[in-house]
Amino acid sequence: MNETSPERTGWRDLALSRRHRQWGIDCPMVDIDLLALEYDCAKARAIVEYKHERALPRQFASRANYRALIDLGNRAGLPVFVARYPSDISWLWATPLNEQAREFLPEATLLTEPQWVKILYRVRGRSVPDGLFELMEVEV
Repeated sequence: MNETSPERTGWRDLALSRRHRQWGIDCPMVDIDLLALEYDCAKARAIVEYKHERALPRQFASRANYRALIDLGNRAGLPVFVARYPSDISWLWATPLNEQAREFLPEATLLTEPQWVKILYRVRGRSVPDGLFELMEVEV
C-alpha cells in the first residue's frame, strides 16, 4: 500500500493529522495554513490562503492540494489567491491562482498592505472608505 506524506511542520493537530494519514492514499486532505473566505453581504467573494513568509514556498500549479483549491474556487465562481506576508504585514506577495483572480491581479505581485486592501475592496465591488489608511496608520 502507498503511504501518505508525513506531517512536516508540527503546527497542526497532530492526532487528527496522523489518524487521517492512516485512512490511506485514496483519502487525501490538506490542512491549509489560514484559509480565508472573503465575503460581503453574506456572499462569498474570494478565497485567499494567507501564508506567513516563513512557510515553505510552493509551486501552486503542480500541487494536488492547490489544484483542489483552484477547483473549489472555479466551481464556486470565486477568485482564488495565495498571499504571503511578514509578521508586520507591511507587504503581501499575492499570487492569483485562477482566471477569476487574474481579473483583479494579472500575475504574482509584491504589494503594499494598502494595495492588497484595495484589491479586496474591488473583489467586493466596493471603494475603500475615505480615511481608512490614515486610521490604519499606513502610507498609501
